[in-house]
Formats: sequence, C-alpha cells, structure tokens
Amino acid sequence: MEQWVNLLIQVAKPIFTSLAYTGTNIFLDTVQSEIKNQQNRQAKIALSSLGIKKDHSDIAQEIIQNTSLILQSDGVENKSVVQPQQSVNGYSSITKQDLLGPISQKIEETALKLPEINKSFEYWPLRLLPSQLIHSRLGDCQIPLKILVAPPQKNLKEFKSIGIEVQEIESILLQNLREFLAQNYSSQCSMRPTEFLGGAWNYHNFHGEASIKVLFEALQSEPILILETGIESDYLILRLGYWRGQQEQYYYETLLKLPYRSLLETSLAARALRWKEIKTKLLTMGKSPEEVAKLGGDNDINLGILEEVVQLQAAGIETGELNFGYRVNHQDFTYICQFLSQCQCLVAGWVTDIHYLIENDIPPHLTSWLPQLLGESGSESEFLSAIIRASISIYQKVLQVLVPEKPNSMAQLSLKLAHSLFPLDISLAKEQIDYSWQHWLQQRQLYPEPEIKRLDLDRIQATITAQDWEYLVNLQACLSRLDDQYDIAPMQQVINSLCDRRTQSYRQNGEHFALDYTVTEISGQVGCLWLDSTNCKLISKSANKTLDLWQLKRRKVQLSPTCQLRGYAGKAIAMTLSPDGDKLVCSDTTPKRSHLKIWHLHTGKLEQTLFGHKQIIQSLAISCGDRPFLASGSHKIKLWDLQTGESWLTLFGHQQWVYALAIAPDGQTLVSGSEDKTIRIWHLPKGNLAQTMTGHKASVKVLAITPDGQTIVSGSDDQTIKLWDIKTGKLLRTLTGHTGGISSVAIDPNSQYLVSGSEDKTIKVWHRESGELRQTLFGHEQTVRTLVIHPNGQTIVSGSDDKTIKFWRII
Repeated sequence: MEQWVNLLIQVAKPIFTSLAYTGTNIFLDTVQSEIKNQQNRQAKIALSSLGIKKDHSDIAQEIIQNTSLILQSDGVENKSVVQPQQSVNGYSSITKQDLLGPISQKIEETALKLPEINKSFEYWPLRLLPSQLIHSRLGDCQIPLKILVAPPQKNLKEFKSIGIEVQEIESILLQNLREFLAQNYSSQCSMRPTEFLGGAWNYHNFHGEASIKVLFEALQSEPILILETGIESDYLILRLGYWRGQQEQYYYETLLKLPYRSLLETSLAARALRWKEIKTKLLTMGKSPEEVAKLGGDNDINLGILEEVVQLQAAGIETGELNFGYRVNHQDFTYICQFLSQCQCLVAGWVTDIHYLIENDIPPHLTSWLPQLLGESGSESEFLSAIIRASISIYQKVLQVLVPEKPNSMAQLSLKLAHSLFPLDISLAKEQIDYSWQHWLQQRQLYPEPEIKRLDLDRIQATITAQDWEYLVNLQACLSRLDDQYDIAPMQQVINSLCDRRTQSYRQNGEHFALDYTVTEISGQVGCLWLDSTNCKLISKSANKTLDLWQLKRRKVQLSPTCQLRGYAGKAIAMTLSPDGDKLVCSDTTPKRSHLKIWHLHTGKLEQTLFGHKQIIQSLAISCGDRPFLASGSHKIKLWDLQTGESWLTLFGHQQWVYALAIAPDGQTLVSGSEDKTIRIWHLPKGNLAQTMTGHKASVKVLAITPDGQTIVSGSDDQTIKLWDIKTGKLLRTLTGHTGGISSVAIDPNSQYLVSGSEDKTIKVWHRESGELRQTLFGHEQTVRTLVIHPNGQTIVSGSDDKTIKFWRII
C-alpha cells in the first residue's frame, strides 16, 4: 500500500499549491474603516444593481423607505400599486416610474429564472437543504470547515460477486473518516474545528462538476471540503473539491487515478505469499497436497495463479491484458477500503491544516495524527519519515504562496512546525529551525549567500520589530530542546547578542508602546479579557441578558460574537475567565439572592450553578492548580471546589464589600481588597488571616500578584497604586499619577513592568522595580475596565467602557 500512498503524495504537491493560490484570493486584513464604508454603501450598491442612477440613489433610499409597495404576479406580468407618502426634499422631478421601473423589471427577470432554479435542484447532491447547512454553525471560536464525502456511485464487479454492496463501502469510509476527524479536528476544537456531514451525500443525484458548481453557488459563504471517490471503467478515482467562505471560485481537481485491479492484485498477492509460507509448513508436517489445497481454498488458487504470472513474465509475455480469474474475498475488500480511507484522512488532514494556515496562521497539526494514521512499526519508519517530509514540503509550498501578502509567515510558521516535530523526529525539527532562520535573515536582506557567516548586529538591531522579538523568543525555545550533536552556536550567538543589546537599551530608555489597532465592533459592555500566545477572548454583557464570547485576532475581527451564553436572569456584576481560558464564571444577582454561573466556553454550555451568597457578589478569582478552586467575594469570601461545586471554606473579616480578589500562583495564598480600604492576606487551605494592610484612603478596587508570588499590586479609588511584600505585608512603594480611580492592573509575565488603567481614561506603564512612570497611553474615551498582557510581554490589550478593545505593541 505504501507505493500507492507515495503516488498520491507526489500528485498532491502541485495540486495543494494551486489550492493555496485559489484560497488566498480573499486573504485580506479586516480594516475597520473599510467595513464601515462598505456598510454605508450597501444600499447604494443594491440600488445601482437595479439600474437606478447614482445621482438619485440617496433620494431613492428615502422614497423606498416611505413607500408602500404591493406586487401582484400573474404569470410573467407584474402590476405595482405605489402609494408614496410625499415627495422627498422637493425632488418632484423624479417620478415613480424612474424609481420603481427597474425594480419591477428585476422581479420579472427573477420570475423568468424560476424554471432555471428549479432545474438546478435536479443536480443537488445532498440530503440537506442549503438553509440547514448555512445556519448549522455550532458557536465555535472558528467557523468550522464542513467536510462532505461523495462515495462511489457504483460497485466493483469483483465485490458485487461476493455479496458486497456499494453502501457498505460508503459506511466504512464514513466511519473511518468520522473517527479520524473526531480525534484530530473535532467540532469542539478551538483552533481547527471541522463539521463532518457524514451521510449527507445522495449519490443518486451526483453529476460530477455540475453538482459541485450547484453546491458552490448555494453554499459559497461556507468553507467546504468535498472528498469524492469514484469508479470509472477500470480506474479508482479520488477527487477534491474545496472553497473557503466567500471565495470567488471553487477548486475541483483529480488527486489520484489508479487502475483498481493493480491495487486489488497487490492485496491478492500479499494473501497468496502469506499462504505460501503456511503451505510450506503444512507440507513439511506431512500433509498431502490435496489436503493442503483444501485448507488453502481461494488462497491456494491465487498462489497458483501468481506463480503462473511470474513464469509468463519471465518468458517475456505481457500479462496486463490477461484474465487470470483471481478469487476475491472480504480481505481484499477491506484492503481497498483501508487504502481509500487512508487517502481520505490524509487529504482531509492536509486540507484542514492548509485551510487554517491560510485563515488564521495556525501551524499544521499533521505530526500528531500522521504516525497513528500510517502506523508506527519499525518496518514503516522510513516510509513514515518520507511522508512527513513530503507533507512538510506541501506546507512550505503553501507558505511560499502566502509570503507576498504575509512576509513573516514563512519564518514564524516554520518555527511553529519545528515545535510540533520534536516528539516525532528531532532531525526534521532541526531542518525546520534552519529553514526558518535562513528565511528570517533573507527577509531582512542580511543573509544573501550561505557562505556569509558574520552578521551585522548593528543592522539587525536597527531594523528589529516587536514581531521579530517574538520570533527570537520562540527560536530560543526551540534551540533549548536540541542536544549537543546539533550546531546551534551561530544562532545562539546572535540571539544572546541581541538580547544583551536590548537589555542595555531597556535600561537606558525603557520600552515604548504604540497603538497597533482598535476593535470597534463590540456590542454590549466589556466584561473581561483573556490572552495567550495565539488567542484573545473577550466576554461582553449585552442588554438582552446574554454574555457574548468574542474571538479577537490581530487585524481580523468577526462582526458578531462567536458564542452567546444564556442562563442568567439578573444582573452580572463580576466575571472572570479561568487561567486556561476554558471556563467563565459570572455572578448572577436577583432581588432574592446571588449565585454563580459557570460556563464551558468550548461548548457554550452552562456547567454549574453555585448557591451560597445572599449579598451581591462583587469579585471573583480562579486558581487552576492541582485542586482547581474559585473564590467569590460579597461581604464575606467563599471558596468553592470547581470540580464538585461544593463550598469548602468561608472567610469573614472585611467590614464592607470585597471588591477585589487575587490568588497566588501556587494556590496557597488569597488576597482580598475591600471598600473598608484594607487588604487582607489569607493562608490556604485553612484560611488563616496572615496580614491586614492599611494605607489606601479609599476603596481597594483591583488586585494582582506578580508571577513569582512575592509582591501584591493594589489599585484604589484614591487614584494610587501600591506594591506590598506578600510575606510581611510591608508597603514597598506607592505609584501616583492617575487623576481618577484605578480600575484595572496587569503585570508583565517577566515582572519587568506593570500597567494600570483608570477612570481618567488612560493607561500607564510603570517600571516595577523602581516605580518609575515610563509611559502614558491615550486613546480610550471612558474608563479602562480590563487589561491583559501577552505572554511575551510585547503586547498590551485594553478594554474600556467605550466598547472598544485596543492592542498596544512595543516598537
């Protein structure tokens, strides 16, 4: 089977490169101003398409809005009764016929096209209607790639003769692909989701390109992959249909055209040779040839035919056109189905990886599923390595297509691919690291020839960007995983030199943040933000008592929330996301009581409702250690087991509302801030009160703990930020500069700086050790409600009551 899979890969390389070219025709950044301009022009474009003059378009919109139009159809004749309320702005020269004539003509044209539309449904190959497919999104953080399987329309006569129907082939192909996708690209996957529509294909209505075209015209807005398997004459055909959402054209190509008898004979020969070994042993035991032949059955007959074929070929006779009468059984059927399934899974994995590589810069996932798909036995290790190398070559060709539009993608994504290759093959990982490094240098015209060994560090330092620093951090992480047999000294030397220069520059001048871009499409009040190395999640509170989950990508914004969380009936005061971004906890306050709601964000399902507070819950914090727990504060503080939902500790001490909570990284210390102007430190799990700190002159509204667990940062309505020693409770320093209450704080993962947001609408960047104010960021128009910092420390994301999210990057 290896030779046939190899053949598929060789054919696939140029095809997937072409697919990438097709897929990038809408690969454009979402620009907010352009979106608004497009929305403002939509009505004019619609009227223009009906033939209404440009000069009259604004007037036409107003007249149509104030016009009652009744259309009555009789055959192809249309009668219009128009009752305008009045002339608009005195433009009496524009008659009703000028405006409504083109509309009536368009309706008449549509009526004439109805037979054509009905005819197209004769080619509709699915058991589902277009509306069921377009509206079947699952609320995932990505729009899932829909995958359809078009099974063979007819059976192989060899299989039909042993009672196997074509429906059995379809059932096996669907089940194998279903299991593959569920394990590697499930609909619940946050990065690469797929929606497998097994059994949706009605092969009785399928007519090749005609049906693909009909599907594309109806489902152009949906990303779709079609895996088509067919039997034509003596050939087994594997075809691929694909388009991304809103793509202008579809891609439909033959991947493999294989004489199925060659594949069948491979299975028959393998069975015959296995029987030959058994037959030899039986004859050695003293069994008669007749007894052995009876025991062998079809295998013995096939062995005889195989030996005859070898003799004929040795005599120079061409055997391709001869009919030898091989005996086929279910093992051969299983072999053919296994090959088709392996090809379908391989192609589905490739296309899904390429789809999300183009869509969201997500690195390929093949290193996780390829060994399992092809087998990890020693005899197949070289074959597996060859397949991986070929797959990587396919992805690199796709990246080369993307380079003109995304010049840094090749280096970054090659490095991410190297990360995923380490568990599989370190040498392949090193190749990707070298490839990534060379491309990164070439992009900066620093490495024009391989012979150049000395790099101009001053030149690199002068041109390096925040994105470059992120790349170098990832490169260092890869290099740290290589052992001594690999030469990494040149790369390591450059990284060390640049880091030394950066540290020196930081000490002299400090980092400088600049506004990168602003997200303005958020509806509802900004609740909380969560950020990791690849994703940014936002929870907002809408007016209709739902919580909206938004997935924010750099320079790419979905204009609607990816998931709406329903289930709370009162007023959400406090909310927080778990450190891993999987769970949302929100307080729910009604006139009678307060309780907590816990949602799982991947599914959008409400998991638990916790009762125990009578007063309004003002603050929340989550710890995801060995024993995940939740802390909630009203006038008292309650601690909850996140797995069981049971409350295991209640803390009393504050005299007024508990507005802020923070949990140390080790989960052993809880810090609380209150309206009573105090900060309290509690030792867990017993809840002993360790320290009570005073110093703020107003309510303590926000708290944070440094990543090393040594320092507390508090922000107050007294417009100050204070730093405290967590062990002794000693005040270390007070930061002043804001002219409004402190509403949010965040700490750099490397503890180099901290940022604060305020009711004065500004964000301030402070050096943590010295307390020096390094920078003030302006741009928000209301209170800065939430702040998060990227794990690499290069990006700050801020959310405000002005319903905007701003991304600030170091330059």
